[in-house]
Amino acid sequence: MAEGLQKRLQSELEKYKATQSEFQKCAGTRQKLDAQLNENTMVKDELDRLEPDAKVYKMMGPVLINQDLDEAKQTVGKRIDYINGEM
Repeated sequence: MAEGLQKRLQSELEKYKATQSEFQKCAGTRQKLDAQLNENTMVKDELDRLEPDAKVYKMMGPVLINQDLDEAKQTVGKRIDYINGEM
C-alpha cells in the first residue's frame, strides 16, 4: 500500500514540475511581449508627434532607408495589433 502511494505521489510531483515548467515558459514569453508592446507603443507615440512632412527612416541591416510616415505608422500599428493578439 505504501509503495502504491509512493508511486502516486511521484506521478503527481512529475505533473507539478511539468506544469511549473510550462508556467515559467509562458511567463517569459509574456514578459517579452510586454516589452515589445511598450517599445512599439512608445514608437507610435513618437510618430504621432511628428509633422506630416517629417523624414522617417527604417533600419534594414546596417542601412537606413527613407520610409513614408504613414507607412511607418501603419507598420507599428500592425505590430501592436499582432502583439495584443499574441497576449
